[in-house]
Amino acid sequence: MRRALLIAAVLAALCAGCGGGGGSGPTTLTLWARSDESSFIQGVVNGFNRSHPNVRIRLTVIPTANFVQKLGLGVAGGSGPDLASIDLVYLPFFASAGVLSDITARAHALPYLRRFDGAHMQNATYKGRLYALPFSGDASVLFYNTDLFKAAGIARPPRTWAEIEADARKVSRTGQGRYGYYFSGACGGCAVFTFMPLVWASGGGLLAGPPEHQRPTLVANKPLADALAFYHRLVSAKLVPPQAASDAGASQFTPFESGKVAMFSTGSFGVSTFRQDAPHLHWQVTPIPGEHGGDASFAGGDEIAVTRSSKHQAAAWEFVTWATSAPVQQKYFGAQGVIPIRRDVAEREYAPRSPAFRALARALFTGRVVYSVQENALINDSTGPWATMLGRAWFGGRIQPAIREAQSVMTNILQRG
Repeated sequence: MRRALLIAAVLAALCAGCGGGGGSGPTTLTLWARSDESSFIQGVVNGFNRSHPNVRIRLTVIPTANFVQKLGLGVAGGSGPDLASIDLVYLPFFASAGVLSDITARAHALPYLRRFDGAHMQNATYKGRLYALPFSGDASVLFYNTDLFKAAGIARPPRTWAEIEADARKVSRTGQGRYGYYFSGACGGCAVFTFMPLVWASGGGLLAGPPEHQRPTLVANKPLADALAFYHRLVSAKLVPPQAASDAGASQFTPFESGKVAMFSTGSFGVSTFRQDAPHLHWQVTPIPGEHGGDASFAGGDEIAVTRSSKHQAAAWEFVTWATSAPVQQKYFGAQGVIPIRRDVAEREYAPRSPAFRALARALFTGRVVYSVQENALINDSTGPWATMLGRAWFGGRIQPAIREAQSVMTNILQRG
């Protein structure tokens, strides 16, 4: 119901217009971006403004936790931006709400359209039409502390869940307050990014069906139940620090940065974070494995979209094409440690810089993503069915009851729209 009301308000206000500057001088466009992009987004804007005297971008950075609500209310009230950098998991919702410009024709005229990663392109598409282009890339991988592995006599990174568990035990047995593994236990968004690849790599899923008739696939999903049991074993064996149960994501890097945790899954932003906050920490990355082998990744990052109410569609598209060009993707994304969303740039310029970048580029271009117009209510909501199921299963061990309850709540959310 809340989603339906928001969509109705948004559609009613589209005619109000937004952003832009009138009169003489350069055209001014407003761009909203979430705070997760703070490390590079100002550089992108500055680069565009220096090279485009006739168009100027005015940037507003919004706390990530507030971005979806603020953008929804902004476009509904006629005060939204011309351009929005949106977490790719929310693209189906905003496309379904009718607030984004249909860029299908313009996008298909681009000579490099096929070079984007598939996950971003999937989530930018709604009912066969394209409403955004990939903007910034991310992907989940497993970071591991090479010093702790060496001290525990571990020669190579884990390739199965059993190896993760065995390695975590070996590290924890070395004492000195060391733990084998860490995850944020009260963060639904963090968990879908780092836990869902365990399920995908083992043959499981989360949702099935087209956007208008989706259904959850939690019950009778053995890979999901096994993955939940796997994390519960890690917790029960005290291989995970106790603060994991209450970590809503704000402190997720701290345990690994302390040098006391051997393994922690996160994305490409972990590279710059660890280099800046823990420069003496020695680490490498490896794919997130399936139960018996194989691997998977959650392809993350943002899409760049033009809002339907912008009065400057051509100028906004000029920014989109500039930001997705090869030189810009290398200079303002790849060189800053952000995975370029173009395969040609990622493989030629980004991946050769280090083994970590090579693994991250591979993870993005083979990665998967959750597609749903109800992603926030289903997964990212801290009190929603996904987060609730994980908490009950991981820390309480009530795996099947948690799965059945989540299946029921997700079904209700999807049916009411």
